[in-house]
Amino acid sequence: MKNCYLLLFISFFATSDLILEITKSAEKQIKLGLIESSFPSKVGGEITEIIKNDLLRTGEFNIVAGSQMLSIPKNAEEVIHRDWLLLDVDAIVFFETNNLQGSIDISYSIYDIRGKKTTLKKIIFGLPDSIRQSSHYVSDGIYKHFYGIEGVSSTKLMYVAKNYDVHRLIVSDADGFNEQTLLKSSKSIISPAWAPDAKDVAYVSFENNRAQVFTQNLESGKRELILTSNHTVSSPAWSPNKEFISFTSTMDGNSEIYLINVKTKQIERLTNNAAIDTEPAWSIDGKNIIFTSDRSGSPQIYELSLKSKLKRRITTEGAYNARGSYISKDKIMFIHRSGENFNIASMNLRNRELQILTNTKSDESPCIAPNGNVIIYATKEKGLSLLAGVNISSKVGFKLPALYGELKEPAWSPFLR
Repeated sequence: MKNCYLLLFISFFATSDLILEITKSAEKQIKLGLIESSFPSKVGGEITEIIKNDLLRTGEFNIVAGSQMLSIPKNAEEVIHRDWLLLDVDAIVFFETNNLQGSIDISYSIYDIRGKKTTLKKIIFGLPDSIRQSSHYVSDGIYKHFYGIEGVSSTKLMYVAKNYDVHRLIVSDADGFNEQTLLKSSKSIISPAWAPDAKDVAYVSFENNRAQVFTQNLESGKRELILTSNHTVSSPAWSPNKEFISFTSTMDGNSEIYLINVKTKQIERLTNNAAIDTEPAWSIDGKNIIFTSDRSGSPQIYELSLKSKLKRRITTEGAYNARGSYISKDKIMFIHRSGENFNIASMNLRNRELQILTNTKSDESPCIAPNGNVIIYATKEKGLSLLAGVNISSKVGFKLPALYGELKEPAWSPFLR
């Protein structure tokens, strides 16, 4: 695969924390033309730019600039095929907008140049002041059409930004726009986690000089103290039905895994071992939890059945495997030490095949996109923490360094629609 050092500013705002650098692009990119079918407009230009940047960020598309187009058709019937074949273009995406009572609907179609036919027609019904989000849905539809995998341009990211001694818990669109600071503190913020409906988040804050687990509603901003302790508390994780939060605590003298009922605040202890048990993560169906334990002498991933309470060791290769989470029903990802490096790895639970996914050196806090195909994680470069990512299927790699300070503790939202 060829290297492509393409720097894209995710946000046009000077206060944005994120920029994106594609470090490895797809070996064979899909080449597209983006054309507004109706008379070019300011809104159409904005939509074109959003979709173009969304697709470029995947590292799997090449977008033809308007100045490079030999002819500009307004629909499939006007396409002069030789012009587009000369540019080696795979398809043209035509779109048009319809402004209805303050909301903008986007109709789009995909025309296959070599097949000489329209292969997709869709409409995205907009909401007031939702041009960006509607455009992201178009991008995701284009991505799924070509790759058969749900796109994630319309999702959100949560992460902790640290600049000097100020910690901020931030939620933004996947492209860095619409930043919302949930908490600003001089004390550490760790372990942010999304609720399964993406309406609430949980995190650990040390703002009162002790570990406290908070939940927070994104729409209202209302915070609720779920758990406070003078002991270590970390790694809150929502159950798929949103009824429970699992977490790690030393409240009984040793690091163990617990459940707390979000409504009743009743706590249940799930592990009881002299070893360190930590970092719980839920299975897709909510029937199991994987966690890290050194009960075998080194950190390894174990799986706990919530029904039977039976535990089994999952990882066996290597002396260090930690911070596991489910990619799918049959696959997990985790931090794996290979030699002196700590990398993100995946494992097929059926055949126990292990695959190293990253080539950086000090990786931590991996999280999976809701489509199960893109991983974001924290790593270090020149002593500074930044976010990086990898596309599992295409092997596209990217980095998300901060314009100022450091980034860590990434968490990817579920699908929003």
